[in-house]
Amino acid sequence: MTGDVSVQLRYVVTWREISDGLKIQMRHSPAGRWCYRVLWGLGALLALVTAARLLTSGPDAAFLGLWRFFLIACLLLVAVRWLMALALLAYARHLGEHRVTVDEDGISTVSDRHTNRTDWGFYGRSVEGPRVFVLITPDVWGTGVLILPKRGLGAQQDSERLRSLVTRHLSAA
Repeated sequence: MTGDVSVQLRYVVTWREISDGLKIQMRHSPAGRWCYRVLWGLGALLALVTAARLLTSGPDAAFLGLWRFFLIACLLLVAVRWLMALALLAYARHLGEHRVTVDEDGISTVSDRHTNRTDWGFYGRSVEGPRVFVLITPDVWGTGVLILPKRGLGAQQDSERLRSLVTRHLSAA
């Protein structure tokens, strides 16, 4: 390939993009997938126990209290991602506008208060969502994550070039 294949992004991150990125991170990291399976399994078990209890003895106050406890716990688990996104949004807004350059050597991020250069070897995989590209580290928790909003791209061909760069350097999930 000849010529410059770098891609430029300029954006001020939004809560929705961070929330989408965290959701993708959880679904595509080994520990996150395990947590989702456990939550779905517990939900299915709770539904089965509830159905069996209602069919055999009817509702009683203690059982309904337990049901409310589990419902609140599930809602809190969903809210954790939203609250994390809010905390990360405050940090990202503090940094100001992000100017990101993705090229053959890696990813450069420059903001009003921070500059960072990361090689491709830091990330292990990538996932593309409707609004964002997400780069995730290969560790079991997928703790290192870079969220690149598509709206930060200048033109449609930039999206294709970014997708090409990311797929060439990382194994797509």
